[in-house]
Amino acid sequence: MRALLGRAVAASSVVVLVVACGGADEPGASPRPRPPTRPSPEQGAAADRLLTGPDWYRHAVFYEVNVRSFQDSDGDGIGDLPGLVSRLDYLKDLGVDALWLMPINPSPFKDSGYDVADYGDVDKVYGGKPAFDVLVREAHARKMRVMVDLVLNHTSDQHPWFQESRKDKTNPKADYYVWSDTDGRSDVACGTYSAQFGTSAWAKDDQRGQYYYHRFYPGQPDLNYKNPAVVSAVLDAAKGWLDSGADGFRCDVIGLLVETADPEQCSMAPETQAIIRKLRALLDTYPDRAMVAEPLLGDARAYYGSGRDMFHMAFDFSYGYFWGVAFSARSRKLVDVSMAQSAAFPEGAQNALVIGSHDVQRAFTVASGHEWRQRRAAEIQLLRRGTPFVYYGEEVGLRPGAGVVVDSRDSARTPMTWARGPGHGFTKGTPWLAFGPMADETSVEAEDRDPESMLTFYRSLLAFRRGRAVWSTGAERVVGLDTGSVVAFLREDGAERYLVAVSLSEEEVDAALVERPAGVAEVVWGDGALGADGRLKLPARGSAVFRLR
Repeated sequence: MRALLGRAVAASSVVVLVVACGGADEPGASPRPRPPTRPSPEQGAAADRLLTGPDWYRHAVFYEVNVRSFQDSDGDGIGDLPGLVSRLDYLKDLGVDALWLMPINPSPFKDSGYDVADYGDVDKVYGGKPAFDVLVREAHARKMRVMVDLVLNHTSDQHPWFQESRKDKTNPKADYYVWSDTDGRSDVACGTYSAQFGTSAWAKDDQRGQYYYHRFYPGQPDLNYKNPAVVSAVLDAAKGWLDSGADGFRCDVIGLLVETADPEQCSMAPETQAIIRKLRALLDTYPDRAMVAEPLLGDARAYYGSGRDMFHMAFDFSYGYFWGVAFSARSRKLVDVSMAQSAAFPEGAQNALVIGSHDVQRAFTVASGHEWRQRRAAEIQLLRRGTPFVYYGEEVGLRPGAGVVVDSRDSARTPMTWARGPGHGFTKGTPWLAFGPMADETSVEAEDRDPESMLTFYRSLLAFRRGRAVWSTGAERVVGLDTGSVVAFLREDGAERYLVAVSLSEEEVDAALVERPAGVAEVVWGDGALGADGRLKLPARGSAVFRLR
């Protein structure tokens, strides 16, 4: 919510990918062959094989959906699940294999649904539980998975558990939350998650006459996971979603479950890890389910456990939330750190790769308004080892909004723009949140047939990687160059090898690789040249993929 080792390579199939920040994406650039925007039938068949079985999530492309902002079906200005169902074919055609839904539970919406008032139901504004059942059925019919947001650290203060807990100190749920006679306890060492959520993590409840603990907004009291009944209750809630057909969970700030007296263990205390193992054990009783952690910033190793007993995936924020500095001398360090962290993950762990989410600025904003920068960042995301998560609207370069309903993060949560004109295909009514600027220009309608559009770029890149296991599970390692303006890394498995090189310069690049892979280079994506002498030439702000034969 807020928050490699190389293997033996077959010499008969060697591929090098080079990505630079390049001119072919800019108006007036010299023409080049257009990459296909749809995968070949052979790629589609290969993808179907990779996406079948317990390791499906390693090869999937996920799409984060803010249901409230995606598609309104009934004219009330709020996106809903029937609206999402109506757009499944668009997502399938884009190259999406799985959906992650931001919270759709009943909620007073004090924190955009992350204040859950009922773990077992779907808010009527989104269509209720029957609409979720339809979504699962229709998504599965298209071979797409559905992952729901599981917010376990806290509930809304409107949740029936809290309403009962606050009555007195002796009721059956009196110990479901963290209470104190004063605004602090010696065994609870952490304050609010950030200043955004207040200056104190303790709020007075006049009805009970005590203070309750909240890491986030005061309307989000923390559950007391030292109470076994709480652990049992939330596992029952998770089971309900699995029984309803959900393919897994994105787990919100999951590392904060258990409070401790040690300020160094505010996240991922041993007791928290034990609860996560129980959640994983529950998932493992269902076929082909997966879950992804929202870690705190830094090394996510603790979220994987042995690689088989905790999370299947954890988001990589070391690059994903800071790539905006990737167009400076610091960018190589960012990628190096990210790769070093993932190289230390236990066997079985899978990196979850992002360049944006509902909690941070829009990718277009992070790119300082330069589309080519977002494209280059997306290429790194989609060609690193791991599972990519695309945030809705990134594929059209959605602009940030200025309206605020909940907090400043609403700038990245504006409605999707589907068409030109009033309502932009999102609603026939008044949208719950104002559209961002350039809503006509960034609509799917405007970009659909434009060969230079962001949408065409995303379709092409997703088609390029589809059905190729090397992108999702192949080994990766950094490759050195004699310039600080290029980031390069090698991707390989037993069938093929790729070299990814990203230029950070707006000037043409002429650099030398420290390690020149053998073979004759054939350009298969973008523009550039790779000489036998190891010199790499790239256009300004461009990208190129070379196959070495």
